[in-house]
This record gives sequence, structure tokens and C-alpha cells, in this order.
Amino acid sequence: MAERTDDGTQPDWLRSPQPTTYSATDAAATLEAAAGDVEAASSSLPFLQKIQHLAGIASLILSPISIVLVAMWASSLGGVSWAEGDAKRVFNWHPILMVSGYALMNVGVLIFRTSGTSSYQSSLSTINGTSAVAYPDSRNGKKRGIMKTIHGSIWVVVFLFGIVAMLAVTKSHNDAISGYIANLYSFHSWVGVTVLSLFTLQFLVGILSFGGFLSGSSRLGNPTLMEIHKYTGTYIHILVTATIMLGIQEKEGFVNCSYTVDSPDLFPISNYGKIPDTCKISHGLGIVILAMGVCTTLALAKFPVL
Repeated sequence: MAERTDDGTQPDWLRSPQPTTYSATDAAATLEAAAGDVEAASSSLPFLQKIQHLAGIASLILSPISIVLVAMWASSLGGVSWAEGDAKRVFNWHPILMVSGYALMNVGVLIFRTSGTSSYQSSLSTINGTSAVAYPDSRNGKKRGIMKTIHGSIWVVVFLFGIVAMLAVTKSHNDAISGYIANLYSFHSWVGVTVLSLFTLQFLVGILSFGGFLSGSSRLGNPTLMEIHKYTGTYIHILVTATIMLGIQEKEGFVNCSYTVDSPDLFPISNYGKIPDTCKISHGLGIVILAMGVCTTLALAKFPVL
């Protein structure tokens, strides 16, 4: 027997739900709102593309500047060497190679966006009606193949730079003449080894998957794996940026960038001239590295499209 309330009616939870009805006016309003959202998104795409393109160009300009600054920094620290008993100058190869590798990596990850061969950019252009055919077409596909070769070659060089840079640290810390120094004791070193391991994994997966070494791999690689490769590449670039900045900070601690004051330093900017020149260079290098990381991340961002 059906359950009833005291007044003889069925309880709310037993009543059949009433179908929701929409009027023609409601439907028209919904369609109009959706069309407006699409139009707004499409109109904003050219602006976003321009901002991303400018960010990529700015990051590429900063790349050689970072190499010049790290060379100046190493020079102010005594230059470089690979001889036994000259551990401090042997170590200076580490920041030179790491920053130079980072600058090259920056070029490698931006090469598709700045050359106009990014699949994401092609899809945005198609939405805006500026391209009749979405990527890949025959001409763009050929150009992208060239960019892919350059991208892979750059990562090979960066990988070699990273290996030699780590050897420089090991050699300088295990120099019997200069004196032994502990290895992997700092936070920077722990993060550095982790990031280098992730970089190596990304490098190997990229070479095997998109270099044609795996059986059945297509010219453009598996789409799902490609998306993963692009996302992890961006995150690794961010991690490398942070790791380099940690390294600069650690080295500045050894150099001692502080200065002596005789009274409360209420206006530090007035005493910045007392900062050692070596630290001024490393400060500038750190700012450039940070700017590169921000610009590259913006250039690689994949904004949602309705």
C-alpha cells in the first residue's frame, strides 16, 4: 500500500518529478549567450597570440644575455680550469654549462611557437579563420619536421652540457690537492639531481618516441604521448629555472654578498653600491633567469578555447 502523509497526499520523495519545460524565448536566449561567449573568446585569441609571441621573442633575446652574464660571473670568480689543485676554477664550469644549457633549452622549447609550427597555434588560427586548413598541412608539416630535428639536436647538446657540468662539481669536490668537499649535502644539489633525472627521462622518451626508434611510431608520434611530452617539458623548464636560481643563491652565500653597516640599514637601496661586483653580476643573472622562466612559461601556455 502506497505510503501517505497525514493529509492523505503522497510524500515528496514518492511524487514523480515534473519535466522541466523551456520556452522558445529561453532557448533563443541560451543560444545567443553561447554565441556571444564564442565570439568573445575568438576575438581575444589574436591578442593572446600576440602576447605569447612577444613573450617568446623576449625570452629568446634574454637567452644569449644570460650566457654573457654567467661568463662574466665566472670571470669575476677567477675564471675556469680543469687542472688538479684548482678546484674553485674547475667548479666554475658548472654554472657556465648549466646556464648555457638552460639558454639552449629555452630555444629548444620555444622553437615551435616562435616559428609558427605549433599545433596549438594552428588550431587557434583555424578558429579565427586565418587558416583554411588546420595543422598539419603539407608545407607546415615539412617545416615542423625541420623544427623537430633542431629541437632534438638542441636537447642532445643540453644533455651533454648537464653531464659535463655535474662532472665539474664531482671533480672539484674530490680534488686531493685542493681538499675534499662533501657531495650532495645542499638542498640545491638534491633538487638539481632530481631535475636532471627528470630531464634525462624526458630526453630519452622524446628521442625514442618521436625520433622514429620505436617500432610503429609515426612521423608525428602518438598524439597522447605528444601532449604528455609537451606538458612535462614545460614543467621541467620551470623546475630548471628554479634550480638555477637556487644554485645562484647558494654560491652567493659562499661569496658573501653582504656589506658592513654602522647603523640600522633602514634604506638598503642607498647602500647597494657596497654589494660586491661579483654579487651584482649574479643578481643580474638571477633576474634574467627569472624573466626567461616567466616569459617562456607564458609563451608555452595553452589557453582554453570554447
